[in-house]
Amino acid sequence: MNLLDLAPLSPMHETVRRPLYTETTTSQALYLPIAPPTLGTAGAIIGRELYSGKAFIYCPFSSFGDGLPGGNMIVLGDTGRGKSALTKTYAGRQIRLGRQVVVLDTKEQTEREEGEWAALGRSLTGTDPVKFAPGGGPGASCINPMDPAIAGKRQVELVRTILELGLGKPLDEFAGSALRIAIRRAHQRAGDLGRTPVLADVAAALRSPEESDATAKKRTRDELLSDGLEASYVLDRLCGSEQDTATGDLTGMLDGPTSLGVDLDADMIVFDLTKVPSGGVAMTILVAVISVFLEEVWLRPLCECGTEPSQHERVVVDAKSGAWELGPNPESGCRRYTQRKRILVAEEAWHILGTPQLASLLERFLKFARGYGLSCIFIVHHLSDIDDSPETQAALKMADTIVIYSQKKAEAEETVSRLGLPSWTAEHIMRLRRGIALWKVGEVIYPGVQHLLVEAETHLCFSSGSMRDLANTSPDTE
Repeated sequence: MNLLDLAPLSPMHETVRRPLYTETTTSQALYLPIAPPTLGTAGAIIGRELYSGKAFIYCPFSSFGDGLPGGNMIVLGDTGRGKSALTKTYAGRQIRLGRQVVVLDTKEQTEREEGEWAALGRSLTGTDPVKFAPGGGPGASCINPMDPAIAGKRQVELVRTILELGLGKPLDEFAGSALRIAIRRAHQRAGDLGRTPVLADVAAALRSPEESDATAKKRTRDELLSDGLEASYVLDRLCGSEQDTATGDLTGMLDGPTSLGVDLDADMIVFDLTKVPSGGVAMTILVAVISVFLEEVWLRPLCECGTEPSQHERVVVDAKSGAWELGPNPESGCRRYTQRKRILVAEEAWHILGTPQLASLLERFLKFARGYGLSCIFIVHHLSDIDDSPETQAALKMADTIVIYSQKKAEAEETVSRLGLPSWTAEHIMRLRRGIALWKVGEVIYPGVQHLLVEAETHLCFSSGSMRDLANTSPDTE
């Protein structure tokens, strides 16, 4: 035979893949014909599912009701495994689908002197993040828990939460009653002066109760004063007092009128909390206030066309019962009211889920997320960072999507135990490579989902610059 007839250097010979012959059991192990089905073609592209080779596309809003009862997600994994890169690219890709994103950014990039979500938010909206800093200062923002934008009952709940977090224990019934009276009097007295009340006004009202309020509660004035005196001292410590205005834990952040320079209709709003001490009472209280503010102001009903429900026509769907739904808006050309979908991302969420009072406060977000058209995403390293309180367990149970990157043996086993995952997943989680995660969507487990970034996204997801060797130019996936 002529050797030239074999064409050893032909392109086909160079690139052809030789067939792989396997036995049945071997092929099953290699190709997993029983691999779980994909989540469909609607949503944000995450990457690929390694065991099936198919594209992995995920969207809680598109998959809702089809095995996915809600849109809340928790992302876990060791440092440097890909949690932040996944969440940033996912948020950016969801924005392209018309979603709106709010980020509570507590993770500072020291070399950039700002939070790690700042660059992404700036690239998408052209605006800087909303920054909070103890003591305030140039460019710093303030949220007033006594702002009229927060409804009366929610305002009482919020101020009570602030006090309980600052006090380190629940208020008793006497202190709670004195607080409700003081909030009402603070609004009245500030209104007489033509301004909005602040927390200092509540402290002043607690120290100067009125006789009529005491009589209505069958208490003496001194007894009513005693009921709320400790709470007033807590507010002084947190917000400062007339004699000492500079040393409060919340000074410059929660002690004055609301000064948020934020466009609530922006595609992405980043709250930069990186200057607030992590794990301290100030961080916990600030997150609580921002959460309630977002619930009362940001999560207002709004159609994807940008108009409110009142601008849409009512369409009767059942004449016998009178049932109706919101239909078209002739002015905008929208054919049917569709609630705008929103995503809330909490970085380093251990300080949220790990605080029972705050977890309880945010339980409202999680429980009613479907009604809000909201998906909450919490990013944590390990579940060992979070206590095992009933409030925390309730929050974890409301996460219908779980993403787990590589963890060490002890952490992987605790994660599997607390989340009720199959026992085999513990060892599997330990062996995951960087950028690859185990996903549990509803009741379906995807053992290996590889997150893929395009070149334009890598610099926006870069979050480990201080550890990067200049000679190492491979993309970062944290």
